[in-house]
Amino acid sequence: MGLSDRGGAPLRITGLRLEGVGTRLGGRWVVDGVDATPPPGRLTGLLGPNGAGKSTLLRLVAGVAAPEAGTVLVGTSDEVPAPAPQDAAGRPDGALVPLHRLPRRRRARAVALLEQESSLAVPFTVREVVALGRIPHRGLSAPGRDEAVVASALVAAGADHLADRAWSQLSGGERQRVQIARALAQEPSLLLLDEPTNHLDVHAQLATLALVRSRGTTAVAALHDLTLAAAWCDHVLVLDGGRLVAAGAPADVLTAELVARVWGVRCEVLVHPRTGHPVIAFDGPQPTGPDDGPVTAHAGADGPARHASGADGATTPVGTGGRS
Repeated sequence: MGLSDRGGAPLRITGLRLEGVGTRLGGRWVVDGVDATPPPGRLTGLLGPNGAGKSTLLRLVAGVAAPEAGTVLVGTSDEVPAPAPQDAAGRPDGALVPLHRLPRRRRARAVALLEQESSLAVPFTVREVVALGRIPHRGLSAPGRDEAVVASALVAAGADHLADRAWSQLSGGERQRVQIARALAQEPSLLLLDEPTNHLDVHAQLATLALVRSRGTTAVAALHDLTLAAAWCDHVLVLDGGRLVAAGAPADVLTAELVARVWGVRCEVLVHPRTGHPVIAFDGPQPTGPDDGPVTAHAGADGPARHASGADGATTPVGTGGRS
């Protein structure tokens, strides 16, 4: 089977690569020349200050919006009937196809995007909201399967006790759990999460990230809590001003220098005594006097050490990227 929307065979995303991805809002490049390869089957944290371009990049990866520059490439379990794209060196790359070539319904069965805010304003129960994740599978599932998947997603997200409640009566944290369940109900092979720990208490934050990581699905999650990212993510991408300024294993990327330059705060990077993961202890805002140098690292010679790592975890330098 090719990329046409025929039959019920599941489409699986087996790899993800961003090549020079960029787009503008209001004439300004809010995502600018991003090259990245999140490791398959792992949780990648998408980090950066407010306005860095995280949400926009997730929407580009999901196919909700098309990039103005570059391309989002995915590996799939389908055959590719048309000539395959070439890699940066001009070699055929038959395992990857542009995301926009996937028919919308098939893409919806393979890619789930959990956005920050839900605009849902209908008199649905929680169970009905989660069932929206099964829309791309309608007519393709065996009898009873949709109901079973919805029930399983509710349990996994810790929202099964809310199943018969009205969506309109839920708190922010409860709604977040339900939206996570809806994304899981799509049974995606690429899971994109925009601040999935937003509104959640500490227990729910840890449970959510443990759940995402345990599923073995390629996942990219925008996060603000750097210590949570360091503890649960296998790989991190750091955006600043729309550009990728660092990528790799959290312990290699989340240095005090990088945090000071990108987020403008002083910190100490400690080591968790039991897990060995980095723990970010903040001291306060970085001084911004005229002699203190730039707070924010943009692509350029005075930016922080810039690295990217591939699916094998190896760390390599990142190119300058972006626009001058």
